Amino acid sequence: MDALKSMWGTIPPATPGELAEARRRLLDGMRPRPRFVTAPRLLVAAGVAAAAAATALVIGNNTPAYALARSSDGTLTVTVNELRDPDGLQAKLGAAGVEADVTFLAAGTRCAAPRFAAVDSTYDGPPTTGPDELRAVANESRSFKATKVTSIRTIRISPEHIKPGETLVMEFRDNPNGQAPWQLGSWLAQANTPVQPCTPVEDPN
Repeated sequence: MDALKSMWGTIPPATPGELAEARRRLLDGMRPRPRFVTAPRLLVAAGVAAAAAATALVIGNNTPAYALARSSDGTLTVTVNELRDPDGLQAKLGAAGVEADVTFLAAGTRCAAPRFAAVDSTYDGPPTTGPDELRAVANESRSFKATKVTSIRTIRISPEHIKPGETLVMEFRDNPNGQAPWQLGSWLAQANTPVQPCTPVEDPN
């Protein structure tokens, strides 16, 4: 301890100019930098609104990978407990009247874009800067209105926002390190246009 005190005693005090420069560098480091988000942009962590207050569920061996229920107002509630059998979930959505293309992805990957012609810019529009602009784009899109994550495992689909012939494209990505079990990218493809098969690629984000 005495040696440490002696060492500090040999360091001259900082000048006012040096203190001002150090303060400027500290503030620069704390100032938020613009984040450019490129397409496909609207990849939403499951339970964005609810995950902070929710407790992760323990899924037993007998719990189905997914379930679908229709509400009296016509909306569909999709519960995804496990990323398994995307074709089965796609078939269930089709039987409920929603033409869908469902893909389950490993963590840290995404489908190479573009796969389809989207109805709005949430998929293949120009890059946005910052969360406020991204939120504004999302709130104006039918893709965002058609599909919303409502809890850490559930999604609400509103068919009223899906026009005849349009395809609901859903890309689920495993999220093993977060409180939410998966992330979802969901968009509407233009009516009567093809959706290409997913080619998984590394997601730099």
